[in-house]
Amino acid sequence: MKTAIRLAAATAAIAALSACEPTGAPAGVGSEGGVPYGNYVVVGFGKEAVPTRDGYVRLGPGKIEGRGPCNTFTAVNTQTLPNIHVSTMNWTDIPCGHKGFEGRLFEALTQAQQAVWEGGVLKIIGPTYITLERTGG
Repeated sequence: MKTAIRLAAATAAIAALSACEPTGAPAGVGSEGGVPYGNYVVVGFGKEAVPTRDGYVRLGPGKIEGRGPCNTFTAVNTQTLPNIHVSTMNWTDIPCGHKGFEGRLFEALTQAQQAVWEGGVLKIIGPTYITLERTGG
């Protein structure tokens, strides 16, 4: 009985972690306006470094999606990259201790105006800029 309970718990944990991964077109396939589609990790936010590396963004045609430390988000980009205009952004609302960073990240993404790919680094520019690096997927 204990084995069945452990197996069920492990399966539920894997499903929960999988739900946090960004979805959509295969990572790294294509680009738009000189900006590669794919998965990125947030390494800088404004003048701050992000040592925890727990914010992720995935760029795709007409969309920006990803996750913060606790919640996932999806956004519609009505512009062609490198321009950004988020018309709609939805996110989950799971309580967590990182709400300060996560809330600021989500707000900065909704106000983003441009993406710049240079030297292997992506910058999403708006009132607050976000610095990102490509991830393996």
